[in-house]
Amino acid sequence: MGKIYQMVDLSEEDFQEVRPLDNSTIQKCLREYFGAETVDDGMEALIERWHEWYSGAAEGFHDVYINNGLSTVKRKMHRLHMAKRVCEDWANLLLNEKTYILVGDKKSGRFLQGEDGSGGVFGDNDFWTEANRLVEKTFALGTGAMVCGVDGMKVDSKGNIHTSENGRIRFDFIDARSIFPISWSGEKITEAAFVRQVVDNGEVLLYIQAHLLEDGEYVIYNRCFSEKEGLTEVEPPENIAPKVKTGSNLPWFSVIKPNIVNNAVPTSAMGISVFADAIDIIKGIDLCYDSLNMEFVLGKKMVFLRRDLLEKDDNGNYFAPQDVNRQLFMYLGDKALDGDMLPQEFNPALRVEDHVRGIQEQMNYLSSKCGFGERHYRFDASNVVTATQINSENSNLFRSIRKHEILLEKPLAAIARAVLYIGANLLGKDVDKNASISVVFDDSVIEDEASIQARDLELVKQKIMMPYEYRVKHFGEDEATAKRILKEVNGDE
Repeated sequence: MGKIYQMVDLSEEDFQEVRPLDNSTIQKCLREYFGAETVDDGMEALIERWHEWYSGAAEGFHDVYINNGLSTVKRKMHRLHMAKRVCEDWANLLLNEKTYILVGDKKSGRFLQGEDGSGGVFGDNDFWTEANRLVEKTFALGTGAMVCGVDGMKVDSKGNIHTSENGRIRFDFIDARSIFPISWSGEKITEAAFVRQVVDNGEVLLYIQAHLLEDGEYVIYNRCFSEKEGLTEVEPPENIAPKVKTGSNLPWFSVIKPNIVNNAVPTSAMGISVFADAIDIIKGIDLCYDSLNMEFVLGKKMVFLRRDLLEKDDNGNYFAPQDVNRQLFMYLGDKALDGDMLPQEFNPALRVEDHVRGIQEQMNYLSSKCGFGERHYRFDASNVVTATQINSENSNLFRSIRKHEILLEKPLAAIARAVLYIGANLLGKDVDKNASISVVFDDSVIEDEASIQARDLELVKQKIMMPYEYRVKHFGEDEATAKRILKEVNGDE
């Protein structure tokens, strides 16, 4: 969770998630202790269902029961985990190692992400790796949140933060199961609570952090509750401040969602899973894949022998002469098969090609339904691979990427803005909290870098793109640096 610690860090052993949360308990806490009402809009059940499919263990579907005439046997269905694969691919397309934030002020940019984009506050927190994972979970469960806080700061009893250069900015990346919107306007959540159960000195506690607006400024409340005897508020660990006044109208959290209309609960502030309307297709894929695997299990070669052709071992067990694999043989009784005294082979034809075609058709449906275009996946009977070449000719994928980037850009810029505010106002760093911020996404997932550079050079020649804009885009320089270098080279901005 986003935290303001006073002096001591919590250890991993003392502070960890232990089990799923009960929404009714959380809503009761928010109502009684925070004066905040949340809406029970039915999203909890949907999120849990999406999580089951994302985990590849959908209740009531992936358990297969077989009656062999003597008993009922349970087995797990063979599955391809395509719900997770879809979310992984979207995370990699939208947020990867080539994504970065461009800050107009050089010092501020260096504070945020270092000289080369891999340092600074983002580098210390492995921000891009964690953000990529959050996007994956967000596309699975519909909603995610990035929350920033500060370790090592002193906070007085009224919630005022004492400025100190010793503070360290931290991020938490939270999935939909722990996000509770309190107020929102349209798609924008303005107040929210972030919840989980933690272990503190061996005791399970319910930990709630609420970001609330009071007189136009955000105040962060941290509260813990014991569930030993009902629900009782307890003092939070000494290194968690119960109340923190941020002194700003900027939220220290940022919510992300897929850019898809929530058609399941249109009035909800929460988003919808990218595969929410494709679950039937995922079922079809797993059914086909399971059938393909069982084709080999049930289609093993067998040889039928009369008992008088078998031999016995020292324990009286029958075995076939020159037995290499005993499951190859099956006893039929004293009558020969069709009256023939010779051993009979059973070699069923395997329907591999039919299954592969069926799986590929389902893959095409899934690819189209989840915004990738029709042939993003290829099944080659041993693995699922992504189409080797993605380019701008795939208009469906191109439009989908641009569509999701629209809704992803603002939250990323907002969390960067919060970092600059904390750096300038609370840590005493020489940064410009009002510096321009823009997110640069990786276009090479759609067309290769050389093609992009060649196209942009042509735009520069036609004076549609300015030379400094080219340097900003392809060399990762801020605007001032790009203009200065161009002036040094040829005096042309």
